Amino acid sequence: MNDFNMIRNFGFIAHIDAGKTTTTERVLFVTGANYKIGEVDEGTTTTDWMEEEKERGITIVAAAVSTNWKEHIYHIIDTPGHVDFTAEVQRSLRVLDGAVVVLCGVAGVQTQTETVWKQADNFHVPRIVFINKLDRIGANFENAVKDIDEKLKALPLVLNIPYYENDILSGIIDIVKMKKYTFNDNSTLKSEDDIPDEYMEKASKYRERMIDTLTRFDDDLLELVLEDKITEDHIHASVRNGTINRNFMPVLCGASFKNTGIPPLLDAINLYLPSPNDIKSIKGLHVKEDKWEDIPFDSPDPVIYIFKVQYHREKGPLAFARIYSGKIKQGESYFNPRTKKRERFQDLLKVYGDDFQRINETEAGDIIIIVGTKDTVTGDTLCSEGKQVVLERLTFPEPVIHIRIEPKNSIDLEKFNTAKTHLILEDPTINCKDDPETGQTLVGGMGELHIEIFLERIKKEYGVDLKRGQPQVVYRETPVKPSRYTYEFDKKIGGNVQHAEMTIAIEPVERNVGNSIKLDFKNKLTSEENLHIENGIKTALLSGPESAYPVVDCRITVVEINYDRPRSSPLALEACANICTGYTLRDAGTMLLEPIMKVEIEVPDKFTGNVMGDLQSRSGIILDIEKKIAQDKILAKAPLKQMFGYTTGLRSLTQGKGSFSMQFMEYDRL
Repeated sequence: MNDFNMIRNFGFIAHIDAGKTTTTERVLFVTGANYKIGEVDEGTTTTDWMEEEKERGITIVAAAVSTNWKEHIYHIIDTPGHVDFTAEVQRSLRVLDGAVVVLCGVAGVQTQTETVWKQADNFHVPRIVFINKLDRIGANFENAVKDIDEKLKALPLVLNIPYYENDILSGIIDIVKMKKYTFNDNSTLKSEDDIPDEYMEKASKYRERMIDTLTRFDDDLLELVLEDKITEDHIHASVRNGTINRNFMPVLCGASFKNTGIPPLLDAINLYLPSPNDIKSIKGLHVKEDKWEDIPFDSPDPVIYIFKVQYHREKGPLAFARIYSGKIKQGESYFNPRTKKRERFQDLLKVYGDDFQRINETEAGDIIIIVGTKDTVTGDTLCSEGKQVVLERLTFPEPVIHIRIEPKNSIDLEKFNTAKTHLILEDPTINCKDDPETGQTLVGGMGELHIEIFLERIKKEYGVDLKRGQPQVVYRETPVKPSRYTYEFDKKIGGNVQHAEMTIAIEPVERNVGNSIKLDFKNKLTSEENLHIENGIKTALLSGPESAYPVVDCRITVVEINYDRPRSSPLALEACANICTGYTLRDAGTMLLEPIMKVEIEVPDKFTGNVMGDLQSRSGIILDIEKKIAQDKILAKAPLKQMFGYTTGLRSLTQGKGSFSMQFMEYDRL
C-alpha cells in the first residue's frame, strides 16, 4: 500500500522560456530516472517528446513523469509556458498537490507567470519558487524576489541565495544550514563548505529575515527562538507548515542549464511540498444523495479523476488519471456517472515522457495512464456504480481567434474528420464548427500558435494537407440600452396548441462581467420548466442581432409569464423565451466588442522608441516600461486584430533581438 507521506504530486509552472523543461530534465537525471541529460535546444528532453515541441524548443502538452528521490515517490508534470496552451496548465494544477514556480533571474515575474500563479491560487496549490538562470548577464536575485512580493502579492521566504566568484555563479548558500554548496557538471552535489567571510553578513541578514517571517506565523518557533533552542528540524517543520497553509512561498535559486541548485530544490520538495496525507480529502458530489461531501483519500471506494485524454496511434485514447481513493486493478471496469456507462481498464501505465511501463494495479495518490476507455473525456470522474461520485469539472476559456480551413479533396476530408475527432479529444480549447454557407470548417483557438500547432499535427500525424484562410477575430455583442419586450407564443405543434406569453427585460452591465439570468415572476413553475426558460434565453444569446456573434455583459430578467400548463409543454416556454430574448435584443440594439490583448515585449533599450511607435500605430496603449540592464520590458494592451503577424514585425524592428508574449485581457468596444 502507498505510504501517502512519501508521495509528492507536483508540477513545474512558469512563463515561456523560464527554464521549466531544463529544470525537469536535471531533476530526472539527478534522481536517476535518466542516464543522460537532455537539452531543449537539441530536442532531446524527455518531456518535450512531440515533434512540434522539438522544432520550436517549447512545451506544448503537459507531460507526466514518475521518479524517486530519497525514498520519496515523485509524480511530476512539466507544463507549457506559452499562453496559448494555458489550459494544459489549468488541468494539470487540478490534480497536483503542489507546484514549483520557475522564474527567470533576468526577467523576474512575467505575464504568463502571473496567469499560472492565479490559476494555482484558484486551486489552492502550495508552491515553492525556484529563481533560475542566475548565471545570465543581467540576472538579479534581489529584483526577482521583490517581484514575487510586488507583482504576485505573495510573501517570499528566501531559503538560499546565489554564490558568485568573480561575477560567475559558482554555487548557492543555504540559509537554513548556513553552508555553501557547489555542484558537478552533471547537477549532482560537489561540496559542502563553510560560508566565505565576504558572504557571511549577507547570509546572516537573510537568515534573520527568514526567522522573523516564520515566527510571524508560528508561536511555538518564536518560543524556541527566545529560549535559543531552535534547530534545523524546527525550521523545516515551520517552513513546511507555512508552505502548506500558503502563508508564504519558499524561494530557492540556481541555474538549471549550468547544473546549479538542483539537489537543494529536490530536498525542498521533499521537506516542504504537501503529500496526499497533508491534503487528506477532496470535495465530491454524491450523485444519489445529491450533496457535496469530503472524500477522504484513504477511503476504499475508488474515485478516479481524468484530467487529460491523449490519442495514441497504437493504444487508442490514453486517459491521464489521478487516483484520489481506492485500489485500481488492470482488467476491471469502473462507472462513469456522466455517460452512465462502465469503462474497462485494459491496461494501467506509469508514464515516462512518451514511454510507458505497464503495471497491474495502483492506488490512491498515483498519477497514471488508463488504456481502454471509450467515452471518457477530460473532466470525467470514474468510480464504483454502487457509490457514484463526481468531482468538479473544469471550465475552459472560449476561443478568441478563428481560421477557415478545408481539405483539398474527399479522401482528405475523411482523414481530416478522424484527425479532428482525436485532437479535439486531447485539447478541449480547440473549437471546430462547419460553416453551412461555404462548407468550410472554422477552427477556433486561443491564439495563432495554438491553431498553427493544431493544423501542423493534422498534416504530420494524419497526412492531411489543408487549405487555410487568414486568421479572424472572434467578436462579441453587447446591448446598447435597456429594453423590455412582451411576446406571445401560440403555435400548433404535433396536433396540440402550444401557448406561452412572456415579458423579458434586458439591460447592459459593466464590461467583462458576463451574463446573468433572473426569473423574477410570481408564477410557480417547476424546476424543469425554469430550466427550459433558461435554455431558451441562453440559446438566443449565442447569436446577437448585429452580426450573429455571442451576446455578453447583460442582465436578463424574466418579468412576467402567462402559461397554461394543461394545454402546453415546457418546450413552449423554451421557444417563447428564445424568441422573446431575440426581439428584446433587437429593440435594445447591440454594439460589437473586440478582444484586447495584454502584451509584454522585451527589447534592447536602443530599440524601445521604435517598438513603442509601432505599437501605437497598431492602436496599442503603453501601460508601463520596466528598465533593466541594457534591456527594457514594455507592457501594453492592443486589439488582437492589430497584432496578427507581430512576430515578424518585431524581428525587423529589433534586428531579431526582441521577444514578446501576449494573452487575452478583456473585450472592449470595437
